[in-house]
Amino acid sequence: NPQTYLPDVAMTLNNLGVLHSDKKKFPQAEEAYKEALNIYQSLAEINSDTYLPDVAMTLNNLANIQSEKNEFPQAEKAYREVLTIYRSLVKINPQTYLPYVASILNNLGILHYAKNEFVEAEAEYTEALEIYRSLASTNPQTYLRSMASILNTLATLHYAKKEFVEAEAEYTETLEIYRSLASANPQT
Repeated sequence: NPQTYLPDVAMTLNNLGVLHSDKKKFPQAEEAYKEALNIYQSLAEINSDTYLPDVAMTLNNLANIQSEKNEFPQAEKAYREVLTIYRSLVKINPQTYLPYVASILNNLGILHYAKNEFVEAEAEYTEALEIYRSLASTNPQTYLRSMASILNTLATLHYAKKEFVEAEAEYTETLEIYRSLASANPQT
């Protein structure tokens, strides 16, 4: 009964990939992700509304492994495909998928920063920051921390580029956010 159980097979393979990834067993993780991805892609051909988010999630997991292994061209290609999927899903359900767009932009920024491609990284971090600012304006409890994290990363990039004025402003804003979060929840 493939229609009933293939989604469970794919989900379990993805979970196994996460486990292997956490244990730094990258070949096994990559193998599990690729098998899950193939299943999700075939399911998405029949029912894209249901399975396209799973394709994006699994492809992102695979890209994270590729990035970790310094396989930057493969990782970038996968991240770009994930970004395309999430951007299409945002048109249907922005509240659900906009945070995923920001997260993938951050992943791309990290990849480009690791390759010393600061112009690309800055553009990706900046777009992610704009998204998190927008999300935090309506739901600060959920998104202020992500916004602060991206601000801090952007400040680090500006510092590396010796753009000290920008870096200081971003570090200062980050600090204000973290202080406000700490006053509400110091242990976190």
